[in-house]
Amino acid sequence: MPEYGRLGQDILPHTSPAVAPLYPRAPWSLPGARVLKIVYETDAAPVLEWLPPRLSRSAPPYAIVTVAQYPESPVGPFSLAAQYIGCRAGMFVRAFTHQAVTDSTAALIALREVWGFPCMPGDVDLDAGTNRVLATVALNGVPLVEASLMDTGPIDGDSVRFDPMLNVRTAPSLEEGKQHDLLQILQIDPEVVVKESLRGTGSIRFPSSALSAPWHLLPVRNVISCVFCTVDTELPKARFVLPY
Repeated sequence: MPEYGRLGQDILPHTSPAVAPLYPRAPWSLPGARVLKIVYETDAAPVLEWLPPRLSRSAPPYAIVTVAQYPESPVGPFSLAAQYIGCRAGMFVRAFTHQAVTDSTAALIALREVWGFPCMPGDVDLDAGTNRVLATVALNGVPLVEASLMDTGPIDGDSVRFDPMLNVRTAPSLEEGKQHDLLQILQIDPEVVVKESLRGTGSIRFPSSALSAPWHLLPVRNVISCVFCTVDTELPKARFVLPY
């Protein structure tokens, strides 16, 4: 009669992300973050091309770019720039993450493995001065995003909206003919407390057409809104996890 092993999932000794991650576990507190957010109209065709089948596009089609600096986190200061597709999950307004760049290796690993951000390592700069905010995102010295907020004025923090984010989390397969062993859609719905907020005239452009970081695939047709705010926020555990 065979005798079977008793190694349970709770004591697996392997150095895997689930057992021995290279970062603190979720949730992460992110106080004092500075965020530039630009919402702009784009084309319907690329929106549909880059949305998962579970999601439907907004009307009119729009995209969102945020450039954020987090001065405090469990892995130290880091910045994160992200491009989202405005969409709906059922009747609910959501933001599907299309591109992302961070300037911290420690944050990069966690953002990819835990929260499913499609992060690449690069340079993210956010400069807030008197009456203007400037942001740039670059990859290997090549500028991907140039954004600005000019002629700023204060607005009520209650009017600043951050939609829940939808990310795709994957794990590669080593089987022939099989691409993924894990393929999930996560909803990340952080608490956001707006402390100070400004709005003004927004501008954004994507100087690079490199397919390795194709932010330009969601072209700018019209800037809808632009805000800059200081917030206390977080990277929480997922509110929902669904099969792709």
